[in-house]
Amino acid sequence: MEDEWTANANEALTISLVRPSESVIEKITSFGPKFTYPIFGEDERIFGYKNLKVNLQYDARNLRPHLSVSSSKKFNAVGEVEAVNVRDVMKEFLPGVAFQTRPEYERALKDVPDSWTPPGTLVKTTEKGGEIYEIWRGSLADPAVKQIIRRSQVMALLFIEGGSYIGLDADGKDDPEYSLARWSVFFVYKKQVAPKGLEYIFQGFSTVYDFWMYQPPFPSTARDNNTPIQPKVDDSWELPQGDFTNFARRARISQFIILPPYQGKGVGALLYDTIFELYMADSATKEITVEDPNEDFDFLRDICDLKYLRKNVPEFAALRVNSNVSIPDKGGFLHHNTQISSESSADAIVDMAKLEDMRLKAKIAPRQFWRLVEMHLMSTLPTSVRPQADAESMKPPAPKAEQKVYTLWRLLLKQRLYRRNVLILGELEITERIIKLNETVNNVEWEYARILERLEPKSATNGKRKLDRQAEDEMLSSKKVRISDA
Repeated sequence: MEDEWTANANEALTISLVRPSESVIEKITSFGPKFTYPIFGEDERIFGYKNLKVNLQYDARNLRPHLSVSSSKKFNAVGEVEAVNVRDVMKEFLPGVAFQTRPEYERALKDVPDSWTPPGTLVKTTEKGGEIYEIWRGSLADPAVKQIIRRSQVMALLFIEGGSYIGLDADGKDDPEYSLARWSVFFVYKKQVAPKGLEYIFQGFSTVYDFWMYQPPFPSTARDNNTPIQPKVDDSWELPQGDFTNFARRARISQFIILPPYQGKGVGALLYDTIFELYMADSATKEITVEDPNEDFDFLRDICDLKYLRKNVPEFAALRVNSNVSIPDKGGFLHHNTQISSESSADAIVDMAKLEDMRLKAKIAPRQFWRLVEMHLMSTLPTSVRPQADAESMKPPAPKAEQKVYTLWRLLLKQRLYRRNVLILGELEITERIIKLNETVNNVEWEYARILERLEPKSATNGKRKLDRQAEDEMLSSKKVRISDA
C-alpha cells in the first residue's frame, strides 16, 4: 500500500519560470530539482497521493514564487497514518507570498512595471550567441536584493549538495546589518525584446562573502607593500566590526547556481569571470576562494582560472618543467617512492618563489593555484608522455629525455598530494601507502587531462576522439580519487 501512495519527490516537483502575457501567465521554461532530501527527507519520497504534482512557479523577473499542489487522489488517514501536508512542509522553505491564491499571484505579476530592472548595480553587459546578458551586483543589506534572495534560496537546497540559506542566524532571523552588508549578490539575466519593450529573464545567481583577512603586523613586499592592520596599544587583537572597506579581506564564493535550462551556454563562465574580475580590481581583496565546490563547479573554475592566468600572466603562460634537473637512483624522485625531495630540488624543477608571487598577484588560494600550475605544466609535456583523458589511446614508448620530463612533473604532483594527505597515508603500511598515492596521482592525471581536453579540444581529423558531455559524465562517475586530490 505504501508504494501505491508514495511519490518520488524529485519527479513530483516541477520548477518553472513564467511571465505575464496579454491574457494568461505564460510559461518560459520548466525543470526539475537535483535534490529534495533537505525538504522531504533522505529517501526523497512523499506519502499520501496518487499522481502528485508540486508546481513551484517563479516570475522570471523578480522571482516572485507561487506554489500549487494537486493530485488525482489523496490518502484517507488511518489512525496516525496520514498524507504528508506538502504545503505545510514547504512553508518552512518559502516566503509567505508563495502561498497566495492564483488570482492574487497573476495580478501581482501583471502589476510589475514594464520599466522594471534587477536590483543593485549593472556591472557587466555582454552578447553571447546573439543573446544579451547582464550581470547585476548588490548587497544583501539592500531590501530589494534580500527579497529576491529570500524568494530563491530554496534553489540552494534543490541544486547544491549540502546547500544552506545565507544571511540568517541559527534561529532563522536576519543576521546583523553589518554582516548582511558583507554579502555581495550577483544576478545574471538575459535581456530580450518583448511586446511592451525589454524584459529580463533570470538565469542564475551567486553570493560572495567578505571575510576579514589577517595580515602580518609588519611590512610585506610580497603583498605589494600594503600597510598592515596594526594591533591596539595593549597588543590585543579583535576582529573588526562594521564596514570592511579599509581592511584586507578574503572573498569567498558561497553559492553559485545557473538554472538547468541555461547551463552549457557559457552563462556560468560569464558569471564566474565577472566576479573574479571585479575582485581582482579591488585592492582590499587579497584572495578569492570558494566554499565547498562540487565537481561541476570545480570543472568550471579550473577552466576559467587557467584561461585567465594564461592570458593575463605571461610568466605563468611561459612555465615549463626544468628538464636539466638530475634524477638520483634513489630518493624522492623515484616514480613509486612516497618520500619528499628537498625544497632545493623542488625549486630546481620550477621556481617556487616566483610562483608564489604570481599566486598572490592573481589572488588565487594556494590549493587552487598549485593545481593550475600542475595542469598547465602537464599541457606542456611532450605528446609521447602527456596523459590523455581517452583511456583507449595507446602510445609507443617515449624517448628517455621525454620520460624524464614526465617523471619530474609527476614528482611535483605527487609531492603536493603527499603533503596534503600525509596524516591519512601515515596510517597505512608502506606498500598500501605507495599504492594509494600512485592511484590518486593517476586519477588526478586523468582529471587534468579531461579539463585540458575541454580547453584544447582535439579535432576528429587527427584521429583522436573528442570526449562528449555524456562520456565525461560516465567517466567522472566511474573514476574516484580515494584520498584527497585537492
